[in-house]
Amino acid sequence: MSNERFMIGYDFFMFSEQGLKVPLSAPVGSHLIVVGGSGSGKSTALLYWLWKLKQHRPILYIADFKKSNEFCGISKNYAEYEECYLLIKDFYNEFLNTPEGGNGKIKILIIDEIAGLLTHFSMNKGTKEKADEIRQIMSSILMLGRSRRCFLWLSMQRYTASIFPSASGSADNFHVCIGLGNLSVDGRKGLFAGEHFTGEDELLYGQGKGIVLVDGQQLKGIIIPQVSKQKLLKLLQN
Repeated sequence: MSNERFMIGYDFFMFSEQGLKVPLSAPVGSHLIVVGGSGSGKSTALLYWLWKLKQHRPILYIADFKKSNEFCGISKNYAEYEECYLLIKDFYNEFLNTPEGGNGKIKILIIDEIAGLLTHFSMNKGTKEKADEIRQIMSSILMLGRSRRCFLWLSMQRYTASIFPSASGSADNFHVCIGLGNLSVDGRKGLFAGEHFTGEDELLYGQGKGIVLVDGQQLKGIIIPQVSKQKLLKLLQN
């Protein structure tokens, strides 16, 4: 299982038919975070990555807070808006009951617009505890999930360190960090810790284009094939 990999796109400057691939198995694993503004191609990218993962038959839990319907019908483990809280807890129970090695199964919790979900629960006294609980759950999965083959994929418009408990170090456990479109200065700094690469100034940012940092590798430019979102969704639903 050590050679399990899936393709996330192509190197912006060095095209190869092999594409850019990331590992799925311990000791590295693939906790993933993708950041980009509206229209940057985050949702299409997530669908594309899931399609590239199909041969591994992962067990998916999908939390679609904004009720976009862009992931509906892919998995029976699916929730929208406030029901995302219960879905996240269900995945956490699955994670806790998964032994080391994961019984050969890959399990992924995808939370779309995680920042909006946490902000929503944090704004009200009656639900603030839910936001704190979600943060703790994500931290546990990030730190202990790879040996159980349980992974966390997060999507958001802007990166903010407030997603995780302060000084927890949780964000350092992401193995794949992707920024699509033009990121804010603070967002880029938080996501890539000030790293740069030769030729970055020549990178043409846009839909499905950006930068990627894979654990143990250098920062690179990435381009994700422009595939119909509707076609990808139908393929995954089938």
